[in-house]
Order: sequence, then structure tokens, then C-alpha cells
Amino acid sequence: LDECETDPTLLQIRQSRLAELRQLQSTRAEHLSLGHGQYRTITQDEFLPECTGKSKHVAVHFFHNEFERCKIMDFHLKSIAEEFVECKFVRMDAEKAPFFVAKLKVKTLPTLLVFEEGKEVGRLTGFEGLAMDATKPDEWHTGRLKEWLADKGSIRYERPS
Repeated sequence: LDECETDPTLLQIRQSRLAELRQLQSTRAEHLSLGHGQYRTITQDEFLPECTGKSKHVAVHFFHNEFERCKIMDFHLKSIAEEFVECKFVRMDAEKAPFFVAKLKVKTLPTLLVFEEGKEVGRLTGFEGLAMDATKPDEWHTGRLKEWLADKGSIRYERPS
């Protein structure tokens, strides 16, 4: 054990790893301070500040309270938001945001838009491509949505082997 504490190579590796962990913790704390790690509803007036502010990645779910498929999307996004703090996850009531629904050409609900530095980089309309069985389009695993989000660069996720 004493040898491990005095070996310059091991000390360098240890110091490097500690610095990396401190940086990761600092980045996580910054993300949490910006509203990451939670899934919340925003208003039309909050849309631009949320999507063009300090957060690099933002996922916006356009929903309707009475649509069952929007509730399914909410279920999956809530769990993803808590796990992947590198992306901010918000939802916006399409009925109360007609300007952005028109401007962003949201024609189907649910619609999930992913923004990187304020620019749209991904659009998921309905559950397009998420269902494993075409006869059961509303049944899909959260991992499918994680893969889609990772493909857009908004979260770091690798499918388990």
C-alpha cells in the first residue's frame, strides 16, 4: 500500500482522475442550476430563454393534456430527464403556444424537438421509429427514446449489450 502512495506514475493517474471527477461534478452542478435533471412545463413566454439560454441541449415536448400518447411520452421523458442531466427536458402545452406551434410547424402531437445551442437538430413526430412491433405502436421501451436522443447528440447513451 505504501508503494502505491509513493509511486509517481500512480500518483499522477490518481491526481488526473480526481481532477476529472471534480470537473464532472462541477458540470453536473451547473446543469442542475440551469434546470436540468427535471421535467417541467414551460409557457410560450419561457420558450426562447429556455431554448437559447446557457443550456447546450434542450428537448421540448409539445403536448396536449387530453392526448393519451402525450402522456406516454411524458412518462418516458420524466425518467430520462432525471438520469441524463446533460440535456434540459421541458414540455409545452401546444394549445397555449400557438405561435411556436405554427413557427416550428408542429402538426402532430406528441412532437419532441431537440435543440443544440438554440438550433433544431432533431424532430420526433409521434412515436415514429420507437415501437419494436408495428402492430403495437404505443408500446416501446424507454431505451429506444434514449437511443434516438443520443443519435441527436443530446445525451450520452450506449445501448446495453
